[in-house]
Amino acid sequence: MQISVERLPDAVTRVALSGSLDIKGSAAVELPFTTVTSNNERVVVDVTQVDYVASIGLRLLVGAARTLSRRGGRLVLCGTSDNVAKVLAMSGLTQMLPSFPTLEQAVAAVSQ
Repeated sequence: MQISVERLPDAVTRVALSGSLDIKGSAAVELPFTTVTSNNERVVVDVTQVDYVASIGLRLLVGAARTLSRRGGRLVLCGTSDNVAKVLAMSGLTQMLPSFPTLEQAVAAVSQ
């Protein structure tokens, strides 16, 4: 699992994940991901290159979304594959972790 962070206009932070968000992948990105989501208000998690999400990966995303929400911020996803979208839907997390097809749509959503 790889992570990259990019600052976008309007104080939006893009976190791009690549690989499998399983137990090993989640452990690899947990510290930098948590640091980024703790220090920013508007976060777009780009999961275009994520091929698999396990329950531990969902826990990481949900924890960050809750932390941001408590502070008045927002976390959204963009670029979910069919597999990742199915996991989110089956887990009942589509409202807590809203997903948008494009980065532009996700940025607009967190900027509202």
